Amino acid sequence: MQRIFYVNGKFVPAEEAVVSAEDRGFNFGDGVYEVVHWYNGKPFLLKEHVERLIESAKVIRIEIPWTAEELMHIAMETAQKNNLKDDYIYMQISRGRAIRQHSFPANTKPTLVMNPQPAAKPSEEVRNNGARVITIPDIRWLHCDIKALSALANVLAKQAAKDHNVDDVLYDRAGLGIVEGGSSNIFYFKDGKLMTPPLSPYIFPGITRAKVIEVAHECGFDFEQRVLTLSELLLADEVMLSSTGLEVLSVTEVNGKKIGTGKPGPVSLKLWETYMKHVKEACY
Repeated sequence: MQRIFYVNGKFVPAEEAVVSAEDRGFNFGDGVYEVVHWYNGKPFLLKEHVERLIESAKVIRIEIPWTAEELMHIAMETAQKNNLKDDYIYMQISRGRAIRQHSFPANTKPTLVMNPQPAAKPSEEVRNNGARVITIPDIRWLHCDIKALSALANVLAKQAAKDHNVDDVLYDRAGLGIVEGGSSNIFYFKDGKLMTPPLSPYIFPGITRAKVIEVAHECGFDFEQRVLTLSELLLADEVMLSSTGLEVLSVTEVNGKKIGTGKPGPVSLKLWETYMKHVKEACY
């Protein structure tokens, strides 16, 4: 089936979905984005993702002309035109087209693109056996709390995982510890307590992260927000990643060393099953 994109007010086939060579998203990565998962033809947590998109734009001082309701309507129309079932929509906003200069141009209209994509889920093997990951130095900038278009550090990180024949990476921030996965938040379980790093400029405020914390309270887990060092992480009973695509995924190997039993544990399975219960209640 041919994918239909939304680009600046028009629905067009994928091969016609283009923006200007002078667009600041292309030249500088000057923009923000979100990705929403459609299950059974319905979006999960669309409102929360759109609200974060607007907040990210506000932080980098893009004055967007669309309300949250208008953005949600465009996303829903994009999904309908593509007959989305188990798929994503990437919502991308750049500062718009302007002659190349680093400072903000005057009177520029933001660019808005809605990009439908097949859902990129963990394989059945990874879901059943857990993810194998490596740690890498965190070379990202100091505003990881913004979902910015400029994701080159993430691209290099994901390629490092591919080069090492593992499923993902964990970012090790100098002087702090393990802060995130390659494009996900991280959770740990140790001695009866579930932990995740607290929000900061080094931590992305994941919509799925917030939902998993809600689910953890629902399941009755003791919960704490703190960053673990690599040595502490290797002693954890369980390690998990969370994101729109991963949902909740167990990590069973870090730098070639087994985590816990080396198999997905009961906590990660309980969190994933309860998370998916929320998905089913909202989308099925």
